[in-house]
Amino acid sequence: MAYTRLIVLVIVFEVLMTVIVGMGIYFGFSIFPYSPSSLTSSGTAVQTGGFLATIPLYMPSLTDLKIPYTYLQTWDQAWGIEAVLVSLAVLGLQSFVRGMYLGGLKGWILSHTTVSLLTNGRKYFGGMLAWSIFQSVTGIFIVLFAKVFIPVGLLLMIAILFYSLTPYLMVLQDMTFSDALSKAPRMFRRCFGTLLPLALFAMLCTLVISLFRSLSPPWGYAVPLLAYSCIGTYLIGELLRKLAGKLTTLDGKQVSDQPFGEARTRGMVNVFIMLLVPVLIGAGMFVASGRFLSLLDIGDKSRIDGISYNTNFSDVFYASKQAYTAYEWQSKDYSISIKLPVMTGEEKPDELRGIADITWQMDEEIRIMQGNSTRIDVQSGLHKSQVMYRLVRQSANNGSTYYSSMNGSASILPGGKRPREPLSIQIMVSGDGSHIFALQYPSRFDVSRVFRVSDDGKYLIPGTSPVNPMDFHAYWFTTDQNAGNVFDILVAKNKTNDITTINRAYLALACAMQEGDGRMVVKLLETMRQAGVNVTAPDWDDLTWTDNLHHRYHGATLPLTLELLSKAGVQGSYVSQEIVDKSDENIGVYRFEVPFPDGMIPITYSESKKDGKLLSIHVLD
Repeated sequence: MAYTRLIVLVIVFEVLMTVIVGMGIYFGFSIFPYSPSSLTSSGTAVQTGGFLATIPLYMPSLTDLKIPYTYLQTWDQAWGIEAVLVSLAVLGLQSFVRGMYLGGLKGWILSHTTVSLLTNGRKYFGGMLAWSIFQSVTGIFIVLFAKVFIPVGLLLMIAILFYSLTPYLMVLQDMTFSDALSKAPRMFRRCFGTLLPLALFAMLCTLVISLFRSLSPPWGYAVPLLAYSCIGTYLIGELLRKLAGKLTTLDGKQVSDQPFGEARTRGMVNVFIMLLVPVLIGAGMFVASGRFLSLLDIGDKSRIDGISYNTNFSDVFYASKQAYTAYEWQSKDYSISIKLPVMTGEEKPDELRGIADITWQMDEEIRIMQGNSTRIDVQSGLHKSQVMYRLVRQSANNGSTYYSSMNGSASILPGGKRPREPLSIQIMVSGDGSHIFALQYPSRFDVSRVFRVSDDGKYLIPGTSPVNPMDFHAYWFTTDQNAGNVFDILVAKNKTNDITTINRAYLALACAMQEGDGRMVVKLLETMRQAGVNVTAPDWDDLTWTDNLHHRYHGATLPLTLELLSKAGVQGSYVSQEIVDKSDENIGVYRFEVPFPDGMIPITYSESKKDGKLLSIHVLD
């Protein structure tokens, strides 16, 4: 039973760390050394690919196995006064729990007795705290030296190993921290041969446990936690046993007895302790998912409808040599339920945080039983997801305020549905809170090249990923859902567009006309003129072109408008027909039409049949 109590102690501490790490992501503070992006191990780890072998030291910890404490995702870590205070509190708690753990383990391996864990925690707290501070400070120096000169960092890491027996000596011989620290290098050299086989066996055990990290959430957290708590406790117990025997041989005296005597427990208490193991594992699975943060999200949420838009390998994307982005739009029952403060005044909050419910498109795995086999299908459909977000206030190019998860955090909380592959999310909110955007994409992709915000911080204008643009899906939620706002998004997006070659530039012109962007139309026509193309088009300025193009959408429903706007973002929308009687063997003359609700705008162009050079273009007969 003493062994089970120690396993429960380990699991309790790990679950508590999971809660604190999750709270840190939600409220914007990091915890050293439990930061998700900088997990550090108290043991010595060797990692190759998906395998990891380590030596558990002092107390089993998920950091040894490089397992994150939470499935919540974060970008930048926040190191402020709040992070320092929480980290110091965690350091003190860790030291107290280590004293409880090693003191209880000493009673178990020496006499198989159950001792008072709290009493041991108080007794060894000072020495364990001193060791934790020593370990943290030296760890920081190792990292700093490793960044400047790697060999020096490695030498320091090896040197620290000679002091690794310090906490064990403090417990086994009731020594002070300074005495144990001075004795540790000598004992490490003398016990190296005795402890080496155990270290190799520990690395083999942890290598096997590390294979369970690849399990789907939350089992990739729960199974290693349970297995490592049990096996790690056994391995550390064996280390104490061998070290106690070696100390007796070398020092010629017995290891000090447990000074507090045996703590007897009743049968019902033992049963309760046994039942705590599955309960704590279940609690760990729940908090690792981040769903416990829903308890902090109090208050009514507003439901806002939305539409989606995504990039694609469109004709204009290829024609512009990947310099021109266009969108494919979709209108379905997309919505978001979210709670936001009033942001119309001059005072703006520094951060927005909460839990949102999003109904969006998702590819899900469907398992179908066929006799003795299971077939996995992928089906796309609407799905409701819970999303945790912490949005940090940002400044747009013109100084306007917007809120983004790129410097904060946003995570899709695990639910009952299983997506085809792990998904991530980025969220952006305009400075006045009237426009909310969500960008859904596979976690394996880098979003930094795609995530773009308009110059005024009002709209999310994703770029086209050169890898797989169809996997990036943007969602726009607003109570003011109309064609005017859609055109504003397209104008903001086109400010980042360009053409790198005049050949086939008529496709970019067609897209700009389809999107009602008079500024882009004028820019493209002028660029073609400067390149020597014979341009025949109305001599209108930006506003006149914009008014003319927008008027052609007048009276159309939003779904029809989005359907026509999508032609700019897909392939095969503008199919050219050769005008045979105007073409010859050297020059081809072609014609295609740009569709609008009130009719078509024809575009006629000629190009060289030898090199594809654009020679002339005629817009609006």
